[in-house]
Amino acid sequence: MQRTKGVPLMLSIPKDCRDRLREMAARENLENMDQVTSASTIAREIICRYLDRVEAGSDNNKKGEGKK
Repeated sequence: MQRTKGVPLMLSIPKDCRDRLREMAARENLENMDQVTSASTIAREIICRYLDRVEAGSDNNKKGEGKK
């Protein structure tokens, strides 16, 4: 998936998921104090990585469809 300029997308997630994302961001901020990371940055990375894997998986399925 090609990365271009980001566009806004509003999501609603459960509070416990939001809290886990905040904890992940806090840990990353402590490990690398020169770069600020937010919960939304981590969520964006997770979503984009997931979509890349799904897209790659669908390409593999299409290639394998002719083999039966």
